[in-house]
Amino acid sequence: MVFWKRKKPQNGPTLPSRGDAVAVNKVDVDALAPPAADFLLSAVNLQARLVTLLAQCAEQAWASADTQELMSATGRAMDRYRAFSKLLDDYVDDPALAVAPGREKLARHLARVESARWYENLTTAYVLTGFSRDFWHLLAQGMPPALARTAQEILADQGDEEAMVRVLEGLLASDERYRSRVSLWSRRLVGDVMLICRDALSARAQASQETEAPLEPVLTEVLGHHTRRLDRLGLTA
Repeated sequence: MVFWKRKKPQNGPTLPSRGDAVAVNKVDVDALAPPAADFLLSAVNLQARLVTLLAQCAEQAWASADTQELMSATGRAMDRYRAFSKLLDDYVDDPALAVAPGREKLARHLARVESARWYENLTTAYVLTGFSRDFWHLLAQGMPPALARTAQEILADQGDEEAMVRVLEGLLASDERYRSRVSLWSRRLVGDVMLICRDALSARAQASQETEAPLEPVLTEVLGHHTRRLDRLGLTA
């Protein structure tokens, strides 16, 4: 049985929030945020999927140096998965049962952008990591303060984006033809990634016809960061 509230008190100090947080009105985020357990369930499922995706890319990479970079990124995603799973234990009685519905829904989203080319799957991991990191960081503002601070600290970039950038930069430098492929693929991803983010909203927000007003500034902030990530690689958003 799942309880959608904290089931035991939090012990120990909380961690500070990320210093470079994007500014969105908390009232707007409150209109979108799910219960804490649902927030953590979506975070756990997302990090688990990123672990799998990055590990597959590491295995298929053409150079051993790229494999090492991507294994490092995989480890960072695993760290986040473990950290969010530990938080989730305080909110649900059976985490394995609780994550199943969201895991299946996320798998359906990502199946639409699955590629036979490892570097396109790496582009998916890069876009999804950054986009979801910013979105969940903002959505955390609707959580209880202690949980918000801890979740935002977990989400902070620990060098995994840099590792993915180095691999993608090497690929793009090796042959200019990859640039158009990766650019096209990154544009294709945005719609599905936004759907993944919408699935993290509260059930009420997902069902409401008035959700677009508070959601628009949140997505505008996140899309701005997404565009800058692609600009860094010389790609168009």
